[in-house]
Amino acid sequence: MTMHASMQCIKDKLATLSDFPVLESDCIRLRGIRDSDHDGLFALFSNPQVMRYWSRGPMTDRQEAVDYAKTILDGFVRRDLLNWIVADTNSDAMIGTATLYEINPQHARAGLGYALMPEYWGKGLAQEAATLAISYGILELGLHRIEADTEPNNFRSNKVLERLGFQREGLLRERFFHPDGIQDSLIFGLLRSEWIAYLERQGYRFDAD
Repeated sequence: MTMHASMQCIKDKLATLSDFPVLESDCIRLRGIRDSDHDGLFALFSNPQVMRYWSRGPMTDRQEAVDYAKTILDGFVRRDLLNWIVADTNSDAMIGTATLYEINPQHARAGLGYALMPEYWGKGLAQEAATLAISYGILELGLHRIEADTEPNNFRSNKVLERLGFQREGLLRERFFHPDGIQDSLIFGLLRSEWIAYLERQGYRFDAD
């Protein structure tokens, strides 16, 4: 497939979405945002533990969560942001978010982000949510590259990315102003061929073409 054809294919697939695609594993579901998720968004992004390595400080007012929910919907309308709610498969209650952001059909790439409530840390759910989002981006949309950036001391997130096959590609110094101080960014990248190889190591068998 030529670059132009690949770009058009990604645009066409994004354009045909009528709502957030629902992605499921045994334990979690990635779904679209609802008004009932506003309290969950505020609980997540007002938590200092969650926001310690984020690019901004914790939310301090529920209205910030309402405004953030609007940016999620606006990004979907533009088709440059797929910001899912991570929900428990049994209760459908929100436990976090997973995101493909800055979706760029021209260069067939996007960024990856995720955040979970602290009580769900250490259970492998961040890796599970990231796996669903990455597989959708690469296998369904046709992205060639997915990027991620973390604060270098965010060891949990760094390990998640490296387990998924991301490569460390560089350090951007003093990139974000955070209430706890200026933060560097550790840049990770994952190519389509690397994701296919990762899935095959997990026992998946499919036509990678």
